[in-house]
Amino acid sequence: MNLYLVVSEDLETVVWEDWEAQAGHIEHYRICELVVAKSHGQGRFLAWKHDDPDGTYPSFDDMPKFAVRLKKRNVPGPARVLDYDECRTVVLDISDEELYRVGAAPHIGYAGEG
Repeated sequence: MNLYLVVSEDLETVVWEDWEAQAGHIEHYRICELVVAKSHGQGRFLAWKHDDPDGTYPSFDDMPKFAVRLKKRNVPGPARVLDYDECRTVVLDISDEELYRVGAAPHIGYAGEG
């Protein structure tokens, strides 16, 4: 298993203040997760599904674009999205700056640092 940083393109969600009156607003966000997975593809899938634990995404056609960066090899399994506490035990040898560096990812609309 490997450790990947998975970052999505810019996404939108509607936050409803009053459902009956249809009063709400749009919020922009990105999925950003540290994932232990066998491959880039599995990492993308786990991060995407973690964003919606109820599983309301109907198909793979709805999956956003992702930038996936390998951060560490030979991480003990199983495949999973790391929570904050577990992250600190798995990646002791990587600085926060390096851990969350995406670099350039023009296919998700993120210029980043080269």
